[in-house]
Amino acid sequence: MLLRAATAADAGLLLTWASDPTTRAAGFHPEPIEPETHRRWLAQRLASASGRLLIGMDGEEPVGEARLDRTEEGRVEVGIAVAPAARGRGVGRILLAAALEMARADRVLDPRTFVARIRSDNTISMALFAGAGFHRGASTECVGVPCYVYELDV
Repeated sequence: MLLRAATAADAGLLLTWASDPTTRAAGFHPEPIEPETHRRWLAQRLASASGRLLIGMDGEEPVGEARLDRTEEGRVEVGIAVAPAARGRGVGRILLAAALEMARADRVLDPRTFVARIRSDNTISMALFAGAGFHRGASTECVGVPCYVYELDV
């Protein structure tokens, strides 16, 4: 899978994926997203020196996104979202592996530990990250929602 950096031109695509009901239900902010709010969020993401927003490509087809954020020295938070039309094809596993590989080579992110925060009812994401070698750690709350913290040492 090829990963490319997201651009402002991806705003509509990313908003469509983020607005999908399954995606909304799996996230920490299930409320609908206003287009202007999304455009501001994307502009901030693209301007971040310590974060990466990547689009996974299967040939010419965009199939998902990966978010990587350096939260503190050596720790990089990872988020994955698979395009609704690409679900059920193993895209999440391939996208996650490609994003981790890219992050390991990124001198700014410089990961020592990858972290994923997953809603406690999101069994699909838990299986994805566990299958990639992440270990479930603390049970906590993320934005007021019960979640688990999964970690993978580099």
